[in-house]
Amino acid sequence: MLLPRSSTLSGHIKLCFLTLAVLVVVAHTSPDGWLKTCFYGLGKCRHDCKTSEKKKERCGDFTFCCIPISKSKLHTLPPSCPMRWKPC
Repeated sequence: MLLPRSSTLSGHIKLCFLTLAVLVVVAHTSPDGWLKTCFYGLGKCRHDCKTSEKKKERCGDFTFCCIPISKSKLHTLPPSCPMRWKPC
């Protein structure tokens, strides 16, 4: 004889596995994953910064705070002049 419905405990276990599967998929499909933010929320802690980012400070033993160059203060400075006697 079969039971008319599954027990409540097995329903909760199925819901937990479904939630875990969704969280794993979301973590793998998001471009940056779940990374710790740093430098007042402007940067992300990573092992290696992207080419469009600048290292600002250390986040831990093996990670650096990577800030986009567009949000960095020094990106607006003009390039230095190689010859001081001639204006740029």
